[in-house]
Amino acid sequence: MKVRFLQSGGFAGMVRGCELDSAALAPELARELEQLVGQSQITPGEYLSETARDLQQYEITIENGGSVSVVFDDANIPASARPLLNFLKKLARPTTLK
Repeated sequence: MKVRFLQSGGFAGMVRGCELDSAALAPELARELEQLVGQSQITPGEYLSETARDLQQYEITIENGGSVSVVFDDANIPASARPLLNFLKKLARPTTLK
């Protein structure tokens, strides 16, 4: 399983992200990632607030036999996706948009 994460926006406009491959992670980290992805119940789509400004925006792409991408902001984070988002934010580093 591969997971790509980008966090952008906010007042400062910083971009942070990470790309994870469960095959390359330590076994316990890979298990945690796979468990969090399964619990997240992420479905494809874009869920952004029309009226809020300066919110953080998150893009998560999961590749596991297929590809699922979702984009949401601070106002629209599904409760089931919060643990995965927090996990990815801990591993994210400053990056540039590709």
